Amino acid sequence: MKEKTLNVFRKIAPDVMGTIKERYLLLRHISDAEPVGRRSLAALSGLSERIVRAHVDVLRRSGLVRFTTMGIALEPEGRRLMPDLLECFLRLNNVDDMQRRLCQHLQLKEVYIVPGDCDTDKAACEEMGRQAALLLNDLLTRGAIVAISGGSTMAEVARCLPESTAGPVIVPARGGIGNHVEFQANYIAANVAVKTHGTYRMVHIPDGLSQSALHLMLDADEQARENVALAQKAQIVLFGIGRADTMAKRRGLTTVETHALKELMACGESLGCYCSLDGHVVHVTSNAGISLKDIKKHPHVIAVAGGTSKAEAILAVMRACRTGILVTDEGAAEQILKMI
Repeated sequence: MKEKTLNVFRKIAPDVMGTIKERYLLLRHISDAEPVGRRSLAALSGLSERIVRAHVDVLRRSGLVRFTTMGIALEPEGRRLMPDLLECFLRLNNVDDMQRRLCQHLQLKEVYIVPGDCDTDKAACEEMGRQAALLLNDLLTRGAIVAISGGSTMAEVARCLPESTAGPVIVPARGGIGNHVEFQANYIAANVAVKTHGTYRMVHIPDGLSQSALHLMLDADEQARENVALAQKAQIVLFGIGRADTMAKRRGLTTVETHALKELMACGESLGCYCSLDGHVVHVTSNAGISLKDIKKHPHVIAVAGGTSKAEAILAVMRACRTGILVTDEGAAEQILKMI
């Protein structure tokens, strides 16, 4: 659909635009959770049960969904239309323009914005993971070295990655952090390797060590040194982005260290680097692996993060990064554009 036609529709039938948006979002939730009941759909979408009932009745008559004893599910035609509906939805919401503006301001190769806000919409998190997984899948080749960081967003990317026989080498981008095994870079790297019939290496070094302790561990472990060196040669790097205050707490920084970060106006963190809103790296943790400061030496870089609450962090880190691809959501994108 041409942009000129969409602009006419927006002016003469704004109510229709709202209806299209609601029905697309319902189809997306059905796709992610099928079979699903009307009450669950209402909770997922934030719409009333009455509105959900009216929409799904129309979608059923159109042959896009079916009612079963277990709940509502997509018909094959509905599944086939999902990619086209997503493109139409993005255009209706001016996402094309937002992507161009962010790409230009942050000097990135590409920006992908998925519908919704990860802070309140689980489906947006899944859509973001799916988009990043598809981008990664397109880059995979046999023997390519892929470095991936830890975190819940990277775990979602690994979950959404389609199975292939690409055969890459997967390494953790950094050492371990936190107590959740499923969010550790080592664990995520192993999952990606299994799905792509590749091999993986592990780095058994915790994040946040002192410089002297880090050197001591690397000197004593030849395999760790080799795996860290391999990560630093990665052709493809995937990483998430966190708020500076959240990551300081997760790393167990002292009150003095946390206060120092506030004094330095750090608001975003990625790959061990804390960044201020203007894109300056104001603090770097001691850790084995890839640093945001050296990110431009890697040919393919994909950053994945969303949610309105992370907008400042994303803007800070991507201003420091200024390379590669950003995958985010509408909530974060709209807030970032307000700030810039």
